Amino acid sequence: MRVKEKLRQECFLSAVRENAGAFYRYAYSVLLNRQDAEDAVSEMILKAFEHLDDLRHIHKMRSWMFQILANICKTALSKRKYFDASDENVQTEVCHKDYTQLWESIRKMDEKFREVVILYYFECLKTREIAQILDISEGTVKSRLSRARDKLKEDLLLE
Repeated sequence: MRVKEKLRQECFLSAVRENAGAFYRYAYSVLLNRQDAEDAVSEMILKAFEHLDDLRHIHKMRSWMFQILANICKTALSKRKYFDASDENVQTEVCHKDYTQLWESIRKMDEKFREVVILYYFECLKTREIAQILDISEGTVKSRLSRARDKLKEDLLLE
């Protein structure tokens, strides 16, 4: 095994270990189902490892893995016959109980708003990185964040 290949694999394993929780939170926030989120993260890890040689810049591994995960989540959603964000069986297991009201408001948002909120506020990604991950413009990310904030403000003030 070449040194460069071994270094890539070590960086990959480190990225998986350090970001496993973040990857799961993101997948769960999009799919709203524990098993589906776990499956999506597992599939992302497998795909990322299989295509590790395709990554040009190792320092972009985390964003690259999020991009793969975002695509897997979108594919999973499109395969569902219906998507009901108000499903009462969905649990808010990834958020501390003191933030239940906030998490419920986020969970009820349309997917396009929910995913930018999770990536920006919970995963601390920059708007540029989010745009890259979701394959949308940075302006669209900023617009969605603004609209999501307005929706959260309105929702939380009414309760």
